[in-house]
Amino acid sequence: MCRLLIFGGTTEGRLLAEFCAEHRIPAFISVVSDYGSRLLPQASCLHIMKRPMDQEEMADFIREKKIELVVDATHPYALLATENIKKACRKENAVLLRCLRREEEEGRRRPTDGKGQPADGKEQPVNEKEQPESDENSVVYVSDVEEAVRFLQGTEGNIFVTTGSKELSTFRKLPDFESRVFARVLPSIESVQQCSLLGISGKHLICMQGPFSEELNAAMMAQTDARWMVTKETGKNGGFEEKLAAAGRVGASAVVIRRRHEPDGMGVGEVKEEILRWYSGRRDDPGQKREERAERVEREEREEREERENRQPLRAALVGIGPGGLEQMTVNCVRTILESSVLLGAPRMLEAAKMVWERLGDKSSENSRKMTGRAEERERVKPRMEPLYLPEDVIRFLDDYEGGGTVTVLFSGDTGFYSGTKKLALALSERNIPFETEPGVSSAAYLASRLGISWENALFLTAHGRTLDLENALSRLEQDRSSGGKQAEGRWMFILLSGSETAGKLCRQLSEAGYSRCRAAVGERLSYPEERIRRGTVGEFTLISTDSLAVLAVKTAGG
Repeated sequence: MCRLLIFGGTTEGRLLAEFCAEHRIPAFISVVSDYGSRLLPQASCLHIMKRPMDQEEMADFIREKKIELVVDATHPYALLATENIKKACRKENAVLLRCLRREEEEGRRRPTDGKGQPADGKEQPVNEKEQPESDENSVVYVSDVEEAVRFLQGTEGNIFVTTGSKELSTFRKLPDFESRVFARVLPSIESVQQCSLLGISGKHLICMQGPFSEELNAAMMAQTDARWMVTKETGKNGGFEEKLAAAGRVGASAVVIRRRHEPDGMGVGEVKEEILRWYSGRRDDPGQKREERAERVEREEREEREERENRQPLRAALVGIGPGGLEQMTVNCVRTILESSVLLGAPRMLEAAKMVWERLGDKSSENSRKMTGRAEERERVKPRMEPLYLPEDVIRFLDDYEGGGTVTVLFSGDTGFYSGTKKLALALSERNIPFETEPGVSSAAYLASRLGISWENALFLTAHGRTLDLENALSRLEQDRSSGGKQAEGRWMFILLSGSETAGKLCRQLSEAGYSRCRAAVGERLSYPEERIRRGTVGEFTLISTDSLAVLAVKTAGG
């Protein structure tokens, strides 16, 4: 009977799986992707699960399978996974072992000053105005990805990012993100899809599985002309030393995200011994005494029951955030973001929500205390954020969600304008889940305003995430031309774009159809600080390349 559960997806997890296979110890191995499962050994005693689990799913699995021993061998930076595993084990009274990635102290790189010299054990401040000299292989240490991005905002040059696909959305805050960032990620479907959603593709996306030698790292940095290399302090198994050495070889500076301190845990060898001891029937509880553990679990269950009794009823909100900039969000949109328990949406939508919290979260709590006159008014708690937006994924999340309050799904632009709101609203109605819809400013309406034109007779189309039937649209325009009347004077056509080459392709098609001399405009990164609007004619835009977030406007006739 299998009573061992290992959460893996790392080198340590694979080594433990191989150990169990070698000693024929039955074990469940949990990884989050097909790619992770392909790296594991094939053995009849191993039961491999290929899906992510939240805290409740972990607890249910531990209870249903009567798991006695759980090993957390997830990545050192998988903070949410580790926290969920802890809570699930505590809830089900299962023994938990944390497998740590031991640091290789000898030869480990230390922080350097701007000239590449030892910094006397002190970390270099990330707000240092004078940037490190790249030809001296400087190393800047930061606490997390957010701090790394803040540091890089004051730098120039290409950035070679090796932190993984899940961290890449934070780098969108960088000026010239799409031209500066070169990402190396695992060659999995999930990673490629995530990068595609962020606008990282072509030569800016490298999909490879390590380990990477110093020579291969150096070749990639040289090929991308990287002046900066971003990495996590992953230790020997993560190829940390090879990356630092490669950066020094090509004259790039390194931005290192420090590993969080984990005082409680074991190395791979120690965990193997514990598993063998447990399997042999000589199980020593490495935690507290079982009586103390049972008492703690009973107390926590009582607190959870009280929390459920005081929990607000669940409601869903489908909210349009507008083009993306904070200034174009409605007041209700901002309020909903600040008051939600959970925020769902594509990565760009969640980045916009984080921006709201960074700029208004603390202020809203302060204003609330002033308005109520209650000094004890609690600080707002940041909502849980999950990159889910497809109807089936949102419904699955809501089915498993046991919390209360508002679960908000964020959509780009307006909820009624080529939005995923329609399908999700139908799915929610079929499940009898109450919801409200909050409109936003569409990108087309925003561009029309910036161009100073009226859009009351405009034709709205989209090539975003779908194939545009331009021939049918042109047929409609020809009917307008031949019908005479007001629309024969000219009609604006707005097209939501997808990818950097779509605008040029559409303008070539329009030119071939006889619209080359028509007025045109392309709006990119609308409402963001780096917004750009280019005006010209359809013929002038046939070779144009744009940001992946763009809108094309064409005046189909007249002046």
